[in-house]
Amino acid sequence: MAATGEGGLRLVQHLVTALKEFRCLMEPDSRELCLELVARELDEVLPVRNHRVTNYFLVELAKECLDNERFMWALRGSLAILAPDAPAMTRLDCVMEQMTARPALPTDATERLRSLLEGLEVAQLTRLCQGAAGPLQEVPPVTGAWHAFETLSRMNARPDGLPPNLALVEYLAASARPLELADRLRSWADEQARELSLKSPLRSLRQQVGHAAPAEAIDAYLVIQLLPQDEPGRYELSSWHAYDPTGWYPIRGPVSNVTAATAERAVQDLVREATAEWEDAHCIHLEFVLSAEDLHLPVHMWRHELDSDFPTPLCDTYPVVVRSLERSQNRHWYRPWKKRWQTFSSQPERSRHLVVDGPDPDSPPSGDPGALLARLNADEHVVALVLNAPPGASQEGSRQASAAWRAGIPVVVWDRRHPRDPDFAHHLRQKATGDLARVREAVKELRVESQGLASAEREQHLGQHVMLVWDDPTRPVETQGRLAGPDEGVGSR
Repeated sequence: MAATGEGGLRLVQHLVTALKEFRCLMEPDSRELCLELVARELDEVLPVRNHRVTNYFLVELAKECLDNERFMWALRGSLAILAPDAPAMTRLDCVMEQMTARPALPTDATERLRSLLEGLEVAQLTRLCQGAAGPLQEVPPVTGAWHAFETLSRMNARPDGLPPNLALVEYLAASARPLELADRLRSWADEQARELSLKSPLRSLRQQVGHAAPAEAIDAYLVIQLLPQDEPGRYELSSWHAYDPTGWYPIRGPVSNVTAATAERAVQDLVREATAEWEDAHCIHLEFVLSAEDLHLPVHMWRHELDSDFPTPLCDTYPVVVRSLERSQNRHWYRPWKKRWQTFSSQPERSRHLVVDGPDPDSPPSGDPGALLARLNADEHVVALVLNAPPGASQEGSRQASAAWRAGIPVVVWDRRHPRDPDFAHHLRQKATGDLARVREAVKELRVESQGLASAEREQHLGQHVMLVWDDPTRPVETQGRLAGPDEGVGSR
């Protein structure tokens, strides 16, 4: 990646300008700490000296970045720890993108390709783009084959050395019709691979893509977390999205601060961006990670298309479930949680549910959360619990929910009204046809049913008030590695 001549000097100047915006590089002590972090990441002695003159130090940093891409990325990671300043980091990323840009394909070659791709209709284009870009790069929304090629042209090479735009042509050729068009796309890719000395990795990719099973539509997940702040009614809103056929690999989105009044609109914007990106997904799931005091929030009734004449509840379009922030932050609750989920996944026919104050003789009574916890702990096949009061809005419901988290119950349901509809559990069981794995779909159906009623009837319908926790421990969002796929064996694709 060494840069020479006038272009290299310009990059040094651009990089030095970007680095000057990090205050931690201005003081000798803090920049010494930065160098120690870089050395720890690279596990080697650094050739960079901590000059007393700040500008000399920054020039030497920039020169080493131009000569050593590993050093550059380690420096960026250290700066992200010491000074997570979004504007400065954004400008640094822009310079780094210029520094790591790969040579562009010849203009005449791209024009020939454009004539082949414009107007080409491609099924599941987003997934093809992700496959071409590789697992470490996020692909923004694309609108067509040529737009996808242009977008991937701005990305770094894959681990096998192939430019993502060239890899994309190979993916497109595998699904292109008629076959004559597929042959022309492969011929174009072969020509570029010869020029770039990438014949071997292109040949390997061609075999891999050619022998792969036809892609099936998969589910996408948008996970939204509302973290309460010190001031009542204020939250830190975080989000993760996951749409990867190879496993659970959530990508974190930007973090923002919202209030109880602005959260709905912020969520609408996140949903709008996700649906634009995942237009070929089989189903888009919305999951809200809520604290114990916020479990009463009717997040399924939050609306999208707020500025239109017909704003509609999220639950009318998407499956909406809740996850427990409290449980996700208590590692000592994970073991029973994972164990019950495994039972639910591998032996759904043996899984059971309990209804607090239910009609059955063995239903646990309300009023004694300690006895409820003991009852849950005594039966490892119980994976679902129906509460008799809403948590977050009532002390009774909150205590029952807390017992469920401690016992590891992954599926928890309640009626937002208090007292609960006497036939709540019966209606839910009937809609799920007695299959616990169908509870998520049953709740979605009830909610959709309620939206089709007149306003007076709608307010009385169970679908307006049913809340569902569907908490899969194999799909954490605070993770940096791949884990088991989403909801395998429990009513999902």
